[in-house]
Amino acid sequence: MKRKLIVAMLGMAASVAVVSSAHAQGRVFFASYNYSTAAQIVYGAGAGGTVGAGVNNTFTAGLWYFLGTTTLAAGGGPNMTLPTGWEQSSVTAQLSTAAPTGYFNGPIANISDYVSGPITFSIIAYNGTALNSATTTAQGNEAGFTLSSIASGVSPTGEFGAGATGFSVLPVPEPSVIALSGLGAAALMAMRRKK
Repeated sequence: MKRKLIVAMLGMAASVAVVSSAHAQGRVFFASYNYSTAAQIVYGAGAGGTVGAGVNNTFTAGLWYFLGTTTLAAGGGPNMTLPTGWEQSSVTAQLSTAAPTGYFNGPIANISDYVSGPITFSIIAYNGTALNSATTTAQGNEAGFTLSSIASGVSPTGEFGAGATGFSVLPVPEPSVIALSGLGAAALMAMRRKK
């Protein structure tokens, strides 16, 4: 009886070890505070600040990731959506209140579905209560950058390293502006048909 109990306990311990190694997770320190090498998030034309200046603490940074290697162009403006195959991490960070602006120092991001191999990231920024919310007037995302692995955990210096690049936030037009633009285009087409 004791032998069966010991064998059963050893079997459970082995299966737990196998499950935990198969469901490993990676971690990155979600920060861009290393001013000498980190990329800055800046205002684009019409986004509410001096073009090229770092965004202030009214902006929130978020994290998108893709398990594997892929490309993603930098973007912004209206209707930013999570690209197919990408996931949104639950971590966010406020942009810095002190100079130099345009940088953030956030928490450790646990990527729970990461097992091994390369992973591609993109940092997003927005100034409303959420990306694409009615209160958001400017938003943007950086070009995707790939790290070969995050299995070893958080790096000593913290942030993503040389892969992260700077990007601009762009204005999100008011819904009424979009509606008026559509009406104007329809009117032009109707006038053209009459001629």
